[in-house]
Amino acid sequence: MGDSFRALGEGLVDVAIATPASFSRLAHQGLGPFAGRAIPQLRAIAVLPHQDAMIAVARADLEFTQLSDAAAHPGSLRISLGTNDPDGFMGFAGDLLLESAGVDLTAIEANGGTVTRHEQPFDAIADLREGRADIMISEAIMTPDWTRLATTTEVTFLPVTVNQQQWLAGNFGLGIVEVPGGYFPGLPNPLPALDYAGWIIATTDALPDADAALLARAVVENSEVLAAQYRHLPADRSPLAYPITVGDARVTPIPLHPAAANIYDRFEQGELPG
Repeated sequence: MGDSFRALGEGLVDVAIATPASFSRLAHQGLGPFAGRAIPQLRAIAVLPHQDAMIAVARADLEFTQLSDAAAHPGSLRISLGTNDPDGFMGFAGDLLLESAGVDLTAIEANGGTVTRHEQPFDAIADLREGRADIMISEAIMTPDWTRLATTTEVTFLPVTVNQQQWLAGNFGLGIVEVPGGYFPGLPNPLPALDYAGWIIATTDALPDADAALLARAVVENSEVLAAQYRHLPADRSPLAYPITVGDARVTPIPLHPAAANIYDRFEQGELPG
């Protein structure tokens, strides 16, 4: 969803929505796919919550305990992950996990392995489930595809190690989420994973205060209207988590538009009914 931020930076749109929210920091600071093309004028209206992570998963018979084991593996490996194009983040995030673990895809291919890339997260999951991959890296963990993988295939969910966490934070300012133990069948303990959560409603500092304030009020005042469309799903299995609170909405990876921040202050102070 890098194209959403670029469209904002080029003035093609006034408001855009993208996920994961944390990757807006890359655009704001000119990191990763935005290197040399920072968009410092980016501002946030809100973050809408959902639970998601970028996770590496390996065939259980490989006996890997972390992704760096792939770098030392003597045999060939088949790796499936997202397409690394400038408009999306799935492939870039997968590449970050590999790089942070010291896994060189060029070396994987030179050793007789293969690298397969997909536009959709479910295709990478299917590659591992159907025996076309030894390792896959993907997201959308709230979807049934992940549970199906865990119940039909012997796999190991690979944690983001402390060294990886330090590399991701130091180089890109990216953080970790903890997938709870039991979230998937065969995952008894909490799993540290790359944060891939949250829908950010983004704009720029050029958006008039009245418009930013209206959007922020809509997030709060219409939060239940939006959440009601997802309440048939458990909150941790929904593409949009609920409830949507002022406290959640105003915690953003990039600066809030001042008018949106003012609206949230007024809700929290009781000046506006929420």
